[in-house]
Amino acid sequence: MYNDIHVERAKRILDDILVTAQQATATLADKTARLLSGLPLYHAEGIRLAREQRGALQKHIHDVLRNNVWCNGAGFASYAVTEAAGEEEGYWTLEWWRQEGETIQRAQLEHNQAQRRRLDFRLFEWFRQPASRHLPVIDGPYVDYVCNGAYTMTVAHPVLIGEAFVGVAAVDMLVSTLDRLLLPALGAIGKPALVINDDARVVTSTVPGMRSGSLLKCQDVNQPANGEFPSLRLVILPPSHIESHRASVG
Repeated sequence: MYNDIHVERAKRILDDILVTAQQATATLADKTARLLSGLPLYHAEGIRLAREQRGALQKHIHDVLRNNVWCNGAGFASYAVTEAAGEEEGYWTLEWWRQEGETIQRAQLEHNQAQRRRLDFRLFEWFRQPASRHLPVIDGPYVDYVCNGAYTMTVAHPVLIGEAFVGVAAVDMLVSTLDRLLLPALGAIGKPALVINDDARVVTSTVPGMRSGSLLKCQDVNQPANGEFPSLRLVILPPSHIESHRASVG
């Protein structure tokens, strides 16, 4: 029998991370919308931030980074088709910052429009889903080749002015950070334990051979959790599943 006290502790740590991440992203989205609502051409010409507005947005982003130990990156991304250009010549806005230790620095991304078109963050789930559905999303684990080269989870929230979508506020959590915060509690359970996303992809695990990004093939856990927001789940595996997994990879 595994220890229920340790299971509840692990669930509490995971829930605290998820709740604070969702709240921080929603708050950043709301503050960004308030900041942008004074720009009359945001819907047609793209978001062109003045120095004062950019400074205010950066302060909100830095607050998210400083106030959350799980947060490695945070920012705002927007795209608009301008009246004088076609779909592929629209205007891109990207304000993204990273935190390493106590140092906050702007992500080393190209800031001119030609380079941003090549990046095309519209293709990423953390942008595409909020843009199309106007709902928050948890994207990952995936290897973030653009910013950090590491396995990453991104929590993103649409930025809306009225009912109009104007961009995405998002935060990054490194899987290595989640490992540091969660694995001691998972290991104390005494049974094989994993955290998975709604697609049954492994985020972090105490099971040898089940690495971040692996698909957990188990009928009992492949159904997504019911809830208003996408989430992550703690799963305790039975010994029979471990033996089956070892046989399949042997």
